[in-house]
Amino acid sequence: MNRKLKTIIAAAFFLAVSAAAAVHAVEKISKGKIDGFSSRATELVKAKYGIDTELSGLDIAFFPPRIFLKKAVFSHSGRELAVLEECVLKDIGTILFSSEKKLNAACLKSRIHADKALSMHLPSDPEEKKNAQDKGRADHALSLHFTTDAEFIFGGITQNFTTDLTLSRSGGKAFFKEPESLGGGKAEVLFSLKERNASVRFDGIDLEDFREIIKNRTSFEISAGKISAFAEIKSENGKIRLKNDMTIRDLAFFHPLIDSLPFTLPLFRFKGDIAFDKNERSAGTKDAEVSLGGINAKLSAFYSKNRKEFSIKTESAKLNKLETLIHDAAFEGYLFGGTLELLAEYSQEGEDPPVFSVVGNLIDPKQLSERMDYLKRPFEYIWTNENGSERKIFVGERNYDFTPISLIPDHLIWAVVVSEDAGFFVHKGVDFQELDAAVKDNIKKHKLRGGSTITQQLAKNLFLNRDKTLMRKFREVLLAIELDATLSKERLLEIYFNIIEWAPGIFGISQASYYYFGKEPFQLTPLESAYLASVIPGPAKYHYMFLSKNVTENWYKSLYRSLSIMNETGPLSTNDYFDALQQTIVFREAEED
Repeated sequence: MNRKLKTIIAAAFFLAVSAAAAVHAVEKISKGKIDGFSSRATELVKAKYGIDTELSGLDIAFFPPRIFLKKAVFSHSGRELAVLEECVLKDIGTILFSSEKKLNAACLKSRIHADKALSMHLPSDPEEKKNAQDKGRADHALSLHFTTDAEFIFGGITQNFTTDLTLSRSGGKAFFKEPESLGGGKAEVLFSLKERNASVRFDGIDLEDFREIIKNRTSFEISAGKISAFAEIKSENGKIRLKNDMTIRDLAFFHPLIDSLPFTLPLFRFKGDIAFDKNERSAGTKDAEVSLGGINAKLSAFYSKNRKEFSIKTESAKLNKLETLIHDAAFEGYLFGGTLELLAEYSQEGEDPPVFSVVGNLIDPKQLSERMDYLKRPFEYIWTNENGSERKIFVGERNYDFTPISLIPDHLIWAVVVSEDAGFFVHKGVDFQELDAAVKDNIKKHKLRGGSTITQQLAKNLFLNRDKTLMRKFREVLLAIELDATLSKERLLEIYFNIIEWAPGIFGISQASYYYFGKEPFQLTPLESAYLASVIPGPAKYHYMFLSKNVTENWYKSLYRSLSIMNETGPLSTNDYFDALQQTIVFREAEED
């Protein structure tokens, strides 16, 4: 929006310059001073604006009164700014006999280098201040109606429009229409050159035409989308304020932090103020009203080279509607009741890793389908590694390594719960307080911590890939809520203990207890249980302790803290707690592999 408006204003400025030259020429003709009027007009534009004007193929017809101009080239400091070709300036009689000085002009085509024009510094014009005192004269001394097929060039990107402009010294009106082959979208602009403000209306403009400009400025790849909008724009001291009401239909875009695949929104509406700072090269909005496919939310965002922030808060979004925005095969047959008050936040400082989280409040979740009922019975789970290799794990009695929840000791269950998800037995699949704490920790320590519950981890393992994107996190949250509403806490834990990876290539608690300690799960001590729980976040990363047969002092301190919590909250007796403090970790000997 910002760049497009600047392009329009730049075009209007140069067309006004050409009109000034033409009007000056006609005034000379009316006084019988034909010789030298062209060079004099060129000198006048050069003196006032520092712009070189080259006119070629100039011809004057008195009956009917017209000016024919084959080509006009405007340049500044050796840089071409604009080219007008095959122009006809009509209604010269209006200029000669009317105080309003109207002129109609038409060019077959024009070319505007908007990026060069916007970087140009124009000298001040003392005479303009004097003329401004006479408002009537300032407004009506020049009026130009101009039509052309124009090419606007910005940063190497060329955009074509049929252009119709009406200009005066104070401002004017511009109408732009895309070629029918590009969708035939329309734009209308009312602007004031002196006050540096404008109002803009778009009707069905195709965003795909601007995909390179958008990508260069924001890193978003836009592949489709039609925009209709109305905006009021004010520019002052390098800052632009934009009041905007915009609707985009069928918006298709890609950004690696949003999703790993192109993402499509059937409807997006934005209503709010946007602030652009040309000097800081930044843009931002606060508490704007947005609608994502019918889900209403508040949006705040800021973008600059060194800082990026984004937050969106829904207003009691129905879970069924929220799922329609996510587009994933894992939600086939999804039918779910309840609402979610959701806050999603993303931030990145400089080259630091991005941090994001989702927090909110879940109201009356209810499973309305049977699509996850198969998880209540024995089923086959397929684990896929980063290289695409698969491993099948049967979750049920026919698997020799399967361990039912009844044979997993309480101190092992609680060691995992304390380590991974302290609120597991009370939350509804998502612990929003933990997510909130995680995002604060992320911002404070510049470390990525997801704040995922056991149920979220299970949702990720069962249904999703391991991409660190906002959409994957949204999907994980919704699936965790659905899992919690479908299965008992005991069944969730039973599946979790039997499918997660505990060491490279070691899946399920039966394999893990034997791999590390040569024992069955029910034989594990509280200290051994605490150790197994501690390696869940990084089974490959923390595997070095088993290989070296050495647990560090700091790691022991972490294990003792977990045992202390278990003792304070009840799952571990005081005697067992003090016994554990006297023990050490003894791994299975390597020769037994």
